[in-house]
Amino acid sequence: MSLPSTIQELFNGLPARLKAADAAGKNSVFHFDLSGDNGGQYTVTVADGACKVETGLNGEAKCKVSAAASDYLDIELGKLRPEMAFMMGKIKISNLPEMMTFMQLFTKLA
Repeated sequence: MSLPSTIQELFNGLPARLKAADAAGKNSVFHFDLSGDNGGQYTVTVADGACKVETGLNGEAKCKVSAAASDYLDIELGKLRPEMAFMMGKIKISNLPEMMTFMQLFTKLA
C-alpha cells in the first residue's frame, strides 16, 4: 500500500484501513474540517464494522477535528506526533476519548 500524498487520498483509503473486527458493534460519526492547501471537509462514519467516508460535514458528529490539512497528513504519516500537535494547538479535537477510539480502529500508515 503506497502512502497517501493528499488529504483526499488519505480519506479515500480509510475504509480499507479499518480493523473490521475491532469496529464491530461500534457506531460513531466524525467531522474533519481541514484548512489550507488540499484541505476539505469530511464525514467519517463507523458503523457495525464498516467505514464510510463522505465529503462535507454531514449528520451529527460525536467528535469534530479541526487542523491544517498539512498538519493532519503529517500526523497520519507519522511525521508529527498527535500529542505534540494537540498540545501546540495545531489540531483541535472536540471529544478526545472518541478520537482515541477512532485512532485504534484503523491500521497505521507509518
